[in-house]
Amino acid sequence: MPELPEVITVVNALKTEVIGKKIKNVLARDSNFIKEINFFDFQKSIVNATIIDIQNRAKHILIFLDNRKVILSHLRMNGKYFTYKSPQWGKYDYISFVFSDNSVLNYNDSRKFGTFMIRDVELLFKTKPLKDLAPEPFFIKVDDFYQKIRKSSRSIKAILLDQKIISGLGNIYADEVCFATKIFPGKAAKLISRKEAELIIDFSKKILQESIKLGGSSISSYTSLNAKEGKFQNFLKVHTKQNFPCSNCQTKILKTVIAGRGTYFCPFCQKLDNF
Repeated sequence: MPELPEVITVVNALKTEVIGKKIKNVLARDSNFIKEINFFDFQKSIVNATIIDIQNRAKHILIFLDNRKVILSHLRMNGKYFTYKSPQWGKYDYISFVFSDNSVLNYNDSRKFGTFMIRDVELLFKTKPLKDLAPEPFFIKVDDFYQKIRKSSRSIKAILLDQKIISGLGNIYADEVCFATKIFPGKAAKLISRKEAELIIDFSKKILQESIKLGGSSISSYTSLNAKEGKFQNFLKVHTKQNFPCSNCQTKILKTVIAGRGTYFCPFCQKLDNF
């Protein structure tokens, strides 16, 4: 699933391609991606509107229109966007935004988990799904984060994946943050010290910023706009590195399941008693 760096990369690419374009029509080969309302109401809400801005909130893409509507797009497991100079359907393209200049923005999703919703701009952050999101690592306060986790018996990995506690991290970056802080991912959150909580936030910011600079991590199916690959996967320390030597101590990286997710860690650097 695309995480914060990947979503920001997609948003930045979309900004260069579609801001200022007027939506002439919306077509669907599968309308099940549209949630809460039917496709015709979705179409009616955005046709003849112009895209004036594109932002993200955690893993959600927010497409702002000049009619005070906002399209919420979530890529889920492997959603992608493609632009074309004229209307056409690529393999696994299911939603097509046709612009007044006849160019198109197509949403592509082979696994069909992605979603689209419509919000009035005034209600955007007052309604689900955005109202329940915690701050992203760049904006969260260490003390607020620490108070949220200090009594939890859940693993720190589960905490980092919980978008109501800290948003934007997913499986890749949770593993990388745990490695950078030398914390075993299965450690109970209530055993995390304030010092460790501060390290978690600091390294989350650092790792995410580095990944954003490199266009995210192209692992499995992720690519940005028009199939452009990221490069941060070349700099991952533990995620996907099972049986490779740890970059710090040369111990073999192990893989286990924590919080229901495949989890990579160094058994020497990330011992439970490191702090």
